[in-house]
Amino acid sequence: MGSKVSKAKVSTENRPIPTKTKPVTVPRIPQDIIDEILDHLASDSDFGSLRACALVSKSSVQPCRRHLFRTVVFNSTHMDRWLKTFPVPEESPAHHVKDLRICVGGDSRVHERFFKHTRWFTGAHRMYLAGYGGRPLFQGTQNWTLPQSVTSLAIDTGVMTLVHVRDIMAQLPNLGDLTLSGSLVAVDGRELLGIGTVLKGRFAGQLILSSECVGRGAIDMLLEIPTGLHFTEVRICCTREHLPSAVRLVEACYKTLVKLSHTVTIPCKSNLFS
Repeated sequence: MGSKVSKAKVSTENRPIPTKTKPVTVPRIPQDIIDEILDHLASDSDFGSLRACALVSKSSVQPCRRHLFRTVVFNSTHMDRWLKTFPVPEESPAHHVKDLRICVGGDSRVHERFFKHTRWFTGAHRMYLAGYGGRPLFQGTQNWTLPQSVTSLAIDTGVMTLVHVRDIMAQLPNLGDLTLSGSLVAVDGRELLGIGTVLKGRFAGQLILSSECVGRGAIDMLLEIPTGLHFTEVRICCTREHLPSAVRLVEACYKTLVKLSHTVTIPCKSNLFS
């Protein structure tokens, strides 16, 4: 029994005495410095580094998304990928998008169902609709749900009619800049009756009209807007026959207009020499 007690005493005496350890504090980088670093990467278009930064911590995801999703371009492939990645619109990074670009023509045009999700792009300021080729856009655009935050609209396509353009503009009450280029699809004049009664944009920024759009009644549509035109800059390219309409448009903005650029194209026949 004595031997057992001595062993117990020895084991007790040789046991290491626990020491108090001080917790290690990892210094945290202030958020304003992190934001400045991310802004620098975004200014250099270093999106690879931004994607890597988004994986560092959970807190860095949203600041990185703010830059990664600032400008998005949607065609049919991108649309399917977006809807698959973000099935719940409220949880998508759509609110980070400032510049929204959508293909509405050709084989890569987005499907109509995508425009049920565009209203979630609540921070978008500029919307660009483009695309050539394929069948004209006969479906009604009045069923689209567009973000009302848009202040700048650019349409450069050959698949839309002026009725489509009107329906799109009618959903954008804060519209200030407008660019219409490409070639609009001709429609029956009766479809354009009352075309200016539903447009309530501000129309106080820049207006750009190409010669193909001027000849499709775009100027008449703008002149019929009840709230009037307040553009500060106007750039028009038209043929000689549409010059009177262009002059009337400029006269409608005389109180606010500070910059005017006007080009008149004169069609001529070329002479062939042997």
